[in-house]
Amino acid sequence: MLIEHVPTLLLVVLALCLYLVWIDIRQEDVDFQVKVWWFLFVFLLHVPGYLIFRVWIAFRRHRAGEQA
Repeated sequence: MLIEHVPTLLLVVLALCLYLVWIDIRQEDVDFQVKVWWFLFVFLLHVPGYLIFRVWIAFRRHRAGEQA
C-alpha cells in the first residue's frame, strides 16, 4: 500500500463489491479458475473492476438467453 491508513469507507465498498461478485459468480456455470480470476480482478481494480465484471455477466446472460 502506498499509504499506511486506508479509509474505512473504501474498505466497506471493497467488501461490498467482493460480496456482490461472490453472489453473481456462484450462479454462473464456469470453471473454478475463472471464478477466482474475477474475484481477484475485482479485488485489484475495486469499483472499475466490478463494473467490468457486471458488463461481462450481462453479456453472458444475454447470449445464454439468445441460445435458449
